[in-house]
Amino acid sequence: MTHISILLTFLYLTVAILLLVLCLATTWKRWIKLVMILVVTASYFVANYTFEDMLGWPTPRMLPEKFIIISAVIEEPNPAKGVEGAIYLWISPLDTQRPGTVPRGYKLPYLKENHSELSESQRRSRQGIRQVAIIEGGGGGSGGSWLKMNSEKKVKLKISDAPAARMPEK
Repeated sequence: MTHISILLTFLYLTVAILLLVLCLATTWKRWIKLVMILVVTASYFVANYTFEDMLGWPTPRMLPEKFIIISAVIEEPNPAKGVEGAIYLWISPLDTQRPGTVPRGYKLPYLKENHSELSESQRRSRQGIRQVAIIEGGGGGSGGSWLKMNSEKKVKLKISDAPAARMPEK
């Protein structure tokens, strides 16, 4: 547990105590007190969902349209154990304005086609060949993509070798 998550826990505890004092010390109508309690309770769940991204868990949000694959972990489906399967990607988005941005973890639903593409990609990556992926069908994220989730639809990846980096001319 990090210092930030401990601090957030104490802040939420402080808000809950202040809410309790407010509910006991005021003569407001019961429905107002009930609404306040429900809003504070709902904020705990919203914050938990939001802070999960900050704590380093892979996000189910939509992938960028084009990215460099740094690593991948493939969890195959196992109906006997109730495992749906997933593909976890560690990628760096390729943005024309900011090449080579900070890497990010993503979670995709399992697809056999993506499994075979990523297995080949990892083999080539171990040989020192950088791998670039593009979302087929243009389903990648841009603009308000943080609202879109990868789990809403099956994302098909097209993976290829990255072009060789050229040294700038002098």
